[in-house]
Amino acid sequence: MDDLRDAITHSFEEDAFKSLIFFNNHDQCALINHNFRLPDRIWMGHADSWVARKRHTLAAGILFTSPGIPMIFQGDEFLEWGSWDPAQVLDWSKRTTFTGIWDLFQSLIRLRRNWFNNTRGLRGQSVNVFHVNNDDKMIAYHRYADGGPGDDTIVVANFANRSYDSYTIGFPCAGVWYVRFNSDWSGYSPDFGNQAGYDTTAGAPAEEGVRDGMPYQGNIGIGPYTVLILSQ
Repeated sequence: MDDLRDAITHSFEEDAFKSLIFFNNHDQCALINHNFRLPDRIWMGHADSWVARKRHTLAAGILFTSPGIPMIFQGDEFLEWGSWDPAQVLDWSKRTTFTGIWDLFQSLIRLRRNWFNNTRGLRGQSVNVFHVNNDDKMIAYHRYADGGPGDDTIVVANFANRSYDSYTIGFPCAGVWYVRFNSDWSGYSPDFGNQAGYDTTAGAPAEEGVRDGMPYQGNIGIGPYTVLILSQ
């Protein structure tokens, strides 16, 4: 989780938008280099498995919520696997087979573009990775441009194969935080767990003091290998 934190907060010349970020590219996936796309690297020979699809969509969630210019490699949006060969066309049948993953990428792109005017922070320069839990493989970060409702955006990512009905993290502002995206939604795949990533109310910290360096705290639910995006 420390390495992931460092990757999320990395910027070139202190400008997030001078960085191109990705989890696949033509060098990493090239047949000539004997390389493979991410679903194969997760579990060779089982690229369409639940674990490969969950981790692939987890990577997509991190990609579209991190500072920088997100790049999707051809076919990422419908779980293309294997090696990239410029002489071969994509397997467009996967666009139908994995239509839920196509929808998931569309959801992330809309939130990244602030389509609904409630995730403006994803277009901003600023990121604060305020929660890093190496034992439970959880990370949470705050994206913002100017701050305030419609801007402040919280991203929570669970890199473990377990779910939580209630997990406490810090929040920058009090009040209700609404789940705008839950990658465990069964609409993206019928075998995803649909673990409730419920709206939460952030209130003043209890006796233990400030939570995660934030002035408020709240509980979230989250599924395995899942990304949540919340905003006010």
